[in-house]
Amino acid sequence: MAVYRFKVCFEDDENISREIEIRSTQTFEDFHNIIQDAIGFDNVHPTSFYVSGDTWRKSKEITLIQKKHTAGLKGTWMHETKIAAYMEDPHQRFVYEFDPDGGNWILLVELMKIIPEASVQYPRINKSTGTSPQQYKLTAAEIIPVEEEDEEGTVAVVDDSQDAYIHPEAGQQYEAAEDEETIPASLVKEVAMELPAEEATDEEPEEVDEEDESAEQEDFA
Repeated sequence: MAVYRFKVCFEDDENISREIEIRSTQTFEDFHNIIQDAIGFDNVHPTSFYVSGDTWRKSKEITLIQKKHTAGLKGTWMHETKIAAYMEDPHQRFVYEFDPDGGNWILLVELMKIIPEASVQYPRINKSTGTSPQQYKLTAAEIIPVEEEDEEGTVAVVDDSQDAYIHPEAGQQYEAAEDEETIPASLVKEVAMELPAEEATDEEPEEVDEEDESAEQEDFA
């Protein structure tokens, strides 16, 4: 029984490729499943093979259908179609399209050679080159301000937009400073001139030594 060896590569990067071997009597659904295993995708989206020529132009479509009840439906289904049915060229080509409404992954499939069947399980991956891209693109999550607790257990907010730390008491102190009335310098000077010299001075009174005071009281007695 003949075995087909295909090269499967990504349309956007032909350096990422897989060699897959499959029996001529196996189906396109078998081929689809081994391609999904080879590239590490999740196999849960619509998929089609398109028969193609040298210019990779799509023609006949062979579609994956999840539910096998095809009575009354028009189309060519993967689970019913054997690989040999569309092997018309020594270098037969197919376009493999996966998740057209989402990632729209397109892989190019080309027959490399026909080999004798060996004592291995088919279909199988014969060779892998390169790392497959991520199936789902990651999106940047919205940055949310982080709440932190200080030593006293008070929640403070880190404002990432200004790259500055705002202490929870800073706003209160700032508001209090704004509410306080500033005393004019001229008024301070005027009051100081009216006060007696003893009251107006800023010098602190000298401390009296308790022992000296006791001695003075004894002398007086």
